[in-house]
Amino acid sequence: MTRLIPAGGEGSIRVEVKTAGYAGREIREAVVVHTNDPRAAVVELTVSGRVEAFADIRPKTVFLRAKAGETASAVALILPRPERPFAIKNLRAVRGRDIRFELAQKAGPSGPVYELRVFNTRKEPGRIADIVVIETDHPARTAIQVMVTGEVE
Repeated sequence: MTRLIPAGGEGSIRVEVKTAGYAGREIREAVVVHTNDPRAAVVELTVSGRVEAFADIRPKTVFLRAKAGETASAVALILPRPERPFAIKNLRAVRGRDIRFELAQKAGPSGPVYELRVFNTRKEPGRIADIVVIETDHPARTAIQVMVTGEVE
């Protein structure tokens, strides 16, 4: 951003909009610019558009339900979009206490399909809540997340 623009001069304003969690939705954000022009002391700039998903994740949240002492598992499919291909470099859990996971790569019609299988490791009754962070090799999005929730009864 150019801090001071002389009268009649030109400058630039850089706006960055955080779009995480808005895939498939329209967004609209406003930026307020203060000037020393008495006719336009305050100018509002609007940024709007549709946020495209980086990858299709089905489902976005993995649900695990089991009885005490039993193991449950669920699968989330991760499908890179053809216009933004990526490979998965690593997986990690944010908390890592009540789950474990494994990843399988399969061939899909337009590129790889990743199958993330999540297992509960909690043996006693209680809630399961964690996030699997999926690290990618794509420079625009180095990590995506799959939420994990559930309960052991």
